[in-house]
Amino acid sequence: MIRLASAGLWLGVGLAKMAALVCFIDEQGQRAVLALLLAWSLAGLALWLRGLRRA
Repeated sequence: MIRLASAGLWLGVGLAKMAALVCFIDEQGQRAVLALLLAWSLAGLALWLRGLRRA
């Protein structure tokens, strides 16, 4: 179950990074920064879940 959640989080990281790229291209800097913050948060959560699985 943790593996599935982690995979979903990594998918979310990719989607958030794509959204940030689109926002940068459209010159929406504030939305781009928020999308990058979301991507980093999801990545941190995914890494935390991986640590739980190994413990």
